[in-house]
Amino acid sequence: MSHCQRISAEQAENLLSGADNVMLLDMRDARAYCQGHDPRAIHLSDMTLRTLVRHTPRQVQLIVCGDEARASQEMAEFFRDYGFAHCYSLDGGYAAWQARPRQPARAERRVAEQRVAVHG
Repeated sequence: MSHCQRISAEQAENLLSGADNVMLLDMRDARAYCQGHDPRAIHLSDMTLRTLVRHTPRQVQLIVCGDEARASQEMAEFFRDYGFAHCYSLDGGYAAWQARPRQPARAERRVAEQRVAVHG
């Protein structure tokens, strides 16, 4: 069964940092998105929404971020209804996303792990 749940910004960051099959969808209006967004985020416009529904594998995990918790929860449920197995709504919206503790990028973390493995 598909599931759709609210997750914290820290949980969302952990998902994004730990797997390749996760997409962050920013459903704020175009102006807000242009004024600042996570570089990993995809702006969820009408066009990208149609494209995502048609062409994205259903096993991809989707994290929906917006200004309002209710709207992002409804959008996550929309994706769930279209057969996406793992849909999440970012609790606290974009404000919580900006305030989250930052983690190093996945590539930087891999390099750091390789250095430890090589140098002890």
